[in-house]
Amino acid sequence: MLKHIAAAALVSTFALGATAFAETGAGQNAGLKQLSWQQLQSACQNPAAFQSQRQPNAIRLTCEDTQLVWEAEQTDRVEMDNSRQITASLSSDKYYIIRQDQSVPMSVSQTMCPRFKEVQVSYTQSFSLSCQEIQNFQGNMNDFCKARLDTAVKGNQQLATRAATGRVYDMCAAPQLLNEPPKAPAPVAPVQNGGKAAPAQPGGVQPAIPGGQVGSVRPGIGGQLPSLPGLAGGHKSR
Repeated sequence: MLKHIAAAALVSTFALGATAFAETGAGQNAGLKQLSWQQLQSACQNPAAFQSQRQPNAIRLTCEDTQLVWEAEQTDRVEMDNSRQITASLSSDKYYIIRQDQSVPMSVSQTMCPRFKEVQVSYTQSFSLSCQEIQNFQGNMNDFCKARLDTAVKGNQQLATRAATGRVYDMCAAPQLLNEPPKAPAPVAPVQNGGKAAPAQPGGVQPAIPGGQVGSVRPGIGGQLPSLPGLAGGHKSR
């Protein structure tokens, strides 16, 4: 029975100690008074206003920077089909030849499309500061961190830790034509009328097709881009 009471007392003491530690703060901040950046600047300038006889010292600022950037991973060369069609028709005072269509070979157009990958670039640095530096800086604590980190990384790129997130942005992915091209109008046979062509027959005019233009779609981040319209079978060369 005594053992159980002693164990219960030990657990209660540990719980009270942990609660008190959490209330006063953990680690290096235990027992310290919390201030804002502006208040710290004031404490450096006028310590007496904060019930202190001296300026704060041993000031250490820790800055963490995390960036998500898109970088070109590779560039592919793609071919896009071009097309050409010659249409001819003839009429005279006695005869006519109906319009005839003929496809003419054309060379393909070549273009480049990049593939991007998302990279997380992060770095952490700690800096020792003086009250003079804090008072002279115009801006908040994060502005100070940005200025220091930019200078540090510019001088040493090895400070940054890089890791691919796995998200890609492929400009050549899933080639498809977004809208059907307009169709050629139906041929109309002219009437022998002094060499003049007869007016077009009803239904001989092809109506305009709405949305006949070829467009493009911007994908959501992490997805793939429906590629350039008219891509030649989706084949690419590197």
